[in-house]
Amino acid sequence: MTIAIAMALAALVCVLAAAVADMRRFEIPDGLSIALLVTAAGYGFFTPGFGWISHTAAPLIMFGIGLLMFSRGWMGGGDIKLLIAIAAWTGLSGLPLQLVGVALAGGGLALVLLVVRAGLARNGRDTAHMPRLFQADAPLPYAVAIAAGTIWWAWSVWPVR
Repeated sequence: MTIAIAMALAALVCVLAAAVADMRRFEIPDGLSIALLVTAAGYGFFTPGFGWISHTAAPLIMFGIGLLMFSRGWMGGGDIKLLIAIAAWTGLSGLPLQLVGVALAGGGLALVLLVVRAGLARNGRDTAHMPRLFQADAPLPYAVAIAAGTIWWAWSVWPVR
């Protein structure tokens, strides 16, 4: 295994860890986003012909998009930081496809949680003692959608299969 592939695998682990953390605590540790940025840079150092301009511009653009989304209350700060860090992996050419994957996964996740939460409420289940994920007023753990969309994007472009 090359160092570049090890970096890609580490990034995949970070994305999955962010999804798990968001489901459990509705919070994404900043360290995971930082690790994604570091692994993207490490991958670049060990990959000949890495597009540094594209992989630097993509997080900057995602920062601008994220700032707008956060200021409108559409997404949380942890989700935005995670998307910015992943943009360092996607580069400009991969960012649109990755964001489409995230949006589709987010819609699916929202639909599933709405149905499950409504089903629990309709059956008279007391969700107060269930994990917060199943409570009607719980937020959407969007890192799950970010992970799903990123893995969908990565399947076709990352060297790890």
